[in-house]
Amino acid sequence: MKNFIIGTAGHIDHGKTSLIRALTGRETDRLEEEKRRGITIDLGFTYFALNNEEQAGIIDVPGHEKFIKNMLAGVGGMDMVLMVIAADEGIMPQTREHLDILTILNMKQGIVVLTKTDMVEEDWLEMVKEEIHEEIENTFLKDAPIIPVSSLTGDGIEELKNEITAMAMMAAGKSCETPIRLPIDRVFTIGGFGTVVTGTQIEGVLNVGDEVIVYPFGENAKIRNLQVHGNNVATSYAGQRVAVNLANIKKDALERGCILAEKNSMEETMMLDVKLELLKNTDRELPNRTRVRLYHGTSEVLCRVILLDREVLKAGESCFAQLRLEEKTAARIHDYFVLRFYSPMETIGGGIVLDPNPLKHKRFQLEILDDLSIREHGSSKDLMECILKKHHDSLQTRESLIHLTGNGKSAAEQDLEQLICEKKVVPLGKEYVVHQTTIQFLREKTGQIIRGFHEKFPLKEGISKEELRNKLYPGKSKWADAMLSYFLEEGFIKITEQMIAMADFKIQFSKEQSQMKEQLEKLYLESGYAAPTNGEVARQYKNQQEVLQILQSMWEEGILIKLDLQTFLHQSWYQKARDELELFLEKNGTITIAEFRDLIETSRKYALLILEYFDNNKITKKVEDARMLFTL
Repeated sequence: MKNFIIGTAGHIDHGKTSLIRALTGRETDRLEEEKRRGITIDLGFTYFALNNEEQAGIIDVPGHEKFIKNMLAGVGGMDMVLMVIAADEGIMPQTREHLDILTILNMKQGIVVLTKTDMVEEDWLEMVKEEIHEEIENTFLKDAPIIPVSSLTGDGIEELKNEITAMAMMAAGKSCETPIRLPIDRVFTIGGFGTVVTGTQIEGVLNVGDEVIVYPFGENAKIRNLQVHGNNVATSYAGQRVAVNLANIKKDALERGCILAEKNSMEETMMLDVKLELLKNTDRELPNRTRVRLYHGTSEVLCRVILLDREVLKAGESCFAQLRLEEKTAARIHDYFVLRFYSPMETIGGGIVLDPNPLKHKRFQLEILDDLSIREHGSSKDLMECILKKHHDSLQTRESLIHLTGNGKSAAEQDLEQLICEKKVVPLGKEYVVHQTTIQFLREKTGQIIRGFHEKFPLKEGISKEELRNKLYPGKSKWADAMLSYFLEEGFIKITEQMIAMADFKIQFSKEQSQMKEQLEKLYLESGYAAPTNGEVARQYKNQQEVLQILQSMWEEGILIKLDLQTFLHQSWYQKARDELELFLEKNGTITIAEFRDLIETSRKYALLILEYFDNNKITKKVEDARMLFTL
């Protein structure tokens, strides 16, 4: 079933609410003040029967200039607009402003509804039609039908219903492949149910039981119940007006402007990179750093406009800009928005989001402007490549990349596979993907780190895996492991146990160091089990640090065994002790420290040190005051 949202627009008192009543038989003014004053103040909602099986949601917006903020909260999810113009007044200021707003938000289709026809003569009606044709000639409504109606007498209502139905049936449906997104326009509580929000579901599929995130605050919530047009449903779809009963969240944690969305499908931000355009008919200019009001989805946020390629934006001009916000918000690529002056509040322009989570830019940077141009005009594949280049300091999962592009899953997967075939993008295992430029950057960085370590410690086998992880991706060991596995596979590095070295690295001893190594091995062979501490050995030489490095190298080669941080034992003595221990335990089952001391003919101190090493390496295990062979 195709889901469709119809909205109204037009000047105050031109009969929008009366028209909806005539179309549906239902009242959309719900506030006492609205009923008392006879004007629409906030958004109203109902539905319209397209045929026997399908219904379209209807959003009624206020027409008064003081309530433009509320009007803007409702228009973002509309698929079609009924531009309502009263026959007795014709085009009025809010008619023009609403038309400007709808144009900025990329509205594609609509119907001009000429209301109150029962109040005018036929010749006046024709004159108003001519005026309307002139006004809409260069807008998205230029080919729209103009249908005269009277909500009072019912004249023209059936024709309008038929036109709405025909247009709805021909419209393309919204994508259900993209992650769920529902901008919130109302928040309230119902006794026995708790927190309820309403909104137009603009993307994705939502199910009872789903867990969602409330952006930009990051609050977790669970879907307890869903209603569409007053009926309980198990699933709601993009293009529907939805009431959502939320569990695990208080009403006070929500407000108009929040967004229900899938976890990790959006990011909160204090900046947006945009393509910005001023209205041709505005009397305003927009100097750099002007403070304005941003309307996006159902939210209103104050911000400053940073013009990236000029000092002043003039009427009818467009440019790339960065909006620096005074509150957090969340957006997706290619979202549309409206800008109004801070004071006096009037609509001046708007545009499209090109990067919903940018870095802070300097102005007049050619590289930044080129990137934004690709984001504006490039294909979906170009956009994906752009995003991966931007995230050069992190790895993206396939799933997160698809979320960031804002495209449907199947289309995004095709773009990704093509980029991989073109060798512009590299898959790291089954989970991660990374751009080739990032691979090159990290290859150089990894090489610098490891070679620097080799220069500083030429007698060590390599840098520890943990140290290299922290230098590459602090706190992100999975990212580091994915990159290191790739570098290992391509032969750039080698990994021995927990040590990492360049693939061509070999420990090279000088003649003097080789002689020292021979002396040290002889010392440990002669010492037997009573091995000296590292410090005692080092103090016998002038260059103590060099001695410690050679000892470490001998341990990495397997010549020495590290009993603890201060004591090495020659491999041959270690093996002799282990062989004698295992023979003893096979005959006797257990051994005490005293028995082991006598068995290998050493002191209690060294016997205990060796036994504790065996315990730590699961050769033996301690049972009360004795040891026995370790078994799984």
